[in-house]
Amino acid sequence: MSNGPVSGNGIIVTVPPGSMIFWSAVAQAAFTQNIVLNDATGTAVFKASGQSSDGHSPTQFGQGMFQADPNGTGVYTLYIGSGSGTWQQVIWDEAILSQSGNNYFSQLIYVSEDGADQDFNDTCLTLGWFKYLG
Repeated sequence: MSNGPVSGNGIIVTVPPGSMIFWSAVAQAAFTQNIVLNDATGTAVFKASGQSSDGHSPTQFGQGMFQADPNGTGVYTLYIGSGSGTWQQVIWDEAILSQSGNNYFSQLIYVSEDGADQDFNDTCLTLGWFKYLG
């Protein structure tokens, strides 16, 4: 079941401490989409900003990876908004791939709505991590 919709102004994100997080951001909107993920100290771990290449087709505007602090809490704060400085409505859920009670891969998926059409396809951010690396 999806969480939200809530304002994109500070969504708490929890990942396993020490895990390597892979992320990707896609826009399907004419307006510029903005994403910021801050660590527990308020420092930006990553920022991404972009829009659809033609105003409606899916366009990737960011990707990368980072390691969650092995000695930290794994708690981050996510901000999703438009170029006008407005925070968007966001829904999200977690997908977990497991076998015999062992979670091998987890992914958080966030989608946002930047206007009135309620299609929730303006920004899509995925954060994923494996239980084991190497």
